[in-house]
Amino acid sequence: MSDFDTGAIVGTSTESDSPTAPPTLVYPVPLSASEVDAYHDLRRGAVWFEAMNHWSSIEGPKAMEALNGLVTNDVSQLAVGMGQHAVALTPKGKVVCDLYILRTTEERFMLTVLRHCAPAWLELARKYINPRLAKVHDESTQWATWMLYGAHAPRAVAVLCGGSHAADDLTEPVERGLAEWPAWSHGLRNIGPASVRIFRAPVLGALPGFVIVADARDAEFVQARLEASTSRHASRAVWDVARIEAGRPAFGVDMDENTIPQEANLDTLGAISFTKGCYTGQETVARVHFRGHVNRHLRGLTAAAPLPRFAPVVDAAGKVVGDVRSTMISPRLGPIALAMIRREVAPGATVTVEGQAATVGALPFPE
Repeated sequence: MSDFDTGAIVGTSTESDSPTAPPTLVYPVPLSASEVDAYHDLRRGAVWFEAMNHWSSIEGPKAMEALNGLVTNDVSQLAVGMGQHAVALTPKGKVVCDLYILRTTEERFMLTVLRHCAPAWLELARKYINPRLAKVHDESTQWATWMLYGAHAPRAVAVLCGGSHAADDLTEPVERGLAEWPAWSHGLRNIGPASVRIFRAPVLGALPGFVIVADARDAEFVQARLEASTSRHASRAVWDVARIEAGRPAFGVDMDENTIPQEANLDTLGAISFTKGCYTGQETVARVHFRGHVNRHLRGLTAAAPLPRFAPVVDAAGKVVGDVRSTMISPRLGPIALAMIRREVAPGATVTVEGQAATVGALPFPE
């Protein structure tokens, strides 16, 4: 899902042959002073975010086979305690949603998607998964979720699990262990009396981070512990800046139901296996990978002034070659955006957005 749902207002920008009114351009709002501080804390320490993701599970003797036939990544390679990023597709290979998958037992998988993707995901899962082989459970009210990210996220999680006054000799082994966790590893830990599941989700590029999943009945306690921790609470806007810098697309903003996964770089982000067996939508994905290419894909844009969402991207010849999707003002890089751009526009090219020059770059943005 490429980012966690922190309450973002989302929309779509799709290609169509029918005439439509141009969308109203949306300019990014600069971060407040406190948000700038949180951004810097993210890069040199750790911050936490509230997340409101939708959780579901697939459980049964054939849960692995059922799920493996529905998503782009190879679920059969997951041991208990491991997870992965994957994409669910229509039969024509268009994105329904991207999701994170955790294998909690041999016969049970937990899955999370953005809340606005949940109806489509549950409809797809229930349509294609035989209930006699595996059950799909909507667990939207069962779990509460937070994210803790930053350069020193392992230590922040260790302190959170050990208590606000945990001694270094108690937290350091936990910190080292968390720092060595492979991507998408997960396990149960305690935050005070609350048992939580923590998983390492590598979605902000070089910045490590963990997702904390608690029983909804413990949400108030875990929230209070986070608020009392030394890690700063960061806003959705701070998350969006970091997500864009990391080149992570968000469904409903950077990709939608008209997007082929490779257009959103989901293949290079590790969400697609090209060696597994059949799954819904595989033919399109495999054909692009083995025999062709997509005609457009997400690129980064940098400019001297803010770039509005929905604005057309115009090349040196005056041809519209794309449009702006996610856009923010980075305290480190200035105005930045993700844009869906024709493949022939190479990184380093200069384009025009609403009359101002912008530079096309590969993703992620440079450190």
